Amino acid sequence: MTLGVPVVCFVLFLALSSIAIFAPRRLPSTAAVAELKTRAPLTTLEPSEAIRPKPLLAWPAQLDPRAGNADPAVRIALAAELAACRGGWARELVGAALALEPDPAVREALAAARAAQESHGA
Repeated sequence: MTLGVPVVCFVLFLALSSIAIFAPRRLPSTAAVAELKTRAPLTTLEPSEAIRPKPLLAWPAQLDPRAGNADPAVRIALAAELAACRGGWARELVGAALALEPDPAVREALAAARAAQESHGA
């Protein structure tokens, strides 16, 4: 007797689940279909600047893949850190960054980093 209630509940669950899964879908009304056919297409809309992604900058992403869309303040801090690096890879990265960087303040920080690298004989 104690096993009867769980078995009945399980069978009921199976029946309701099979109805929910395999039941035919409701078709949209003809009025809704007609309204969809009369709407103008959305192909003429342009995405706004707010939702258009910024292009990734290559040089910050070489240091950290998450830094491709970094703000200018973060890129200035990266340039300051590169000034302390004495390896050849850092010199090459600063040179490439100077050629690619669009922000004048960041370019100034990169030029200072290059000068600091050259003054220390890097």
